[in-house]
Amino acid sequence: MPVDPSEDFARAICSDKWDEATGEMSASLFKGENTSVSRLALCPLDETWDLFHRQVEKPPERTLRRIGTMNVGRLQQIGQGFPANPTALTVEPDPLPDFRSHAVIPEKISRGLANAIIRELTVHEENPS
Repeated sequence: MPVDPSEDFARAICSDKWDEATGEMSASLFKGENTSVSRLALCPLDETWDLFHRQVEKPPERTLRRIGTMNVGRLQQIGQGFPANPTALTVEPDPLPDFRSHAVIPEKISRGLANAIIRELTVHEENPS
C-alpha cells in the first residue's frame, strides 16, 4: 500500500549529486526508477542525518552534503502536472533490516520531471553538534 499523501519523505543529497561550486543538484538525484527515500513519519529529520550517514555515505567518494525533503502529495501533484509527460508517482514502503523508514518511488522518472521535483525540494544542511 502506498505511503499516504500527507506524509513527508527525505532524500539524501550526496557529493555525487551535489555540485559544491554551483550549489546545484544533478537530475540523477531522482532520475530513473526505484528512487530510495526515507519516511519522516518513521524517522524524524534529526535522526535521518545519522541514518543517512550510516546507510548512504560511502566516503571518501560519496559523502552526505544535504538532505532534501518533500511532501508525498506535493510529489504526486508535480508528477501529474508535468506538461511533457504527466506521471502518477507513488512512494512505496520498502523497510530494510537496519533502515525501517526506507521507501522507494518505484516509477521511472525522466530527467525533466526529476528537475521539476528538485526545484521544489526543501534542502536542509546538517547542524554540527
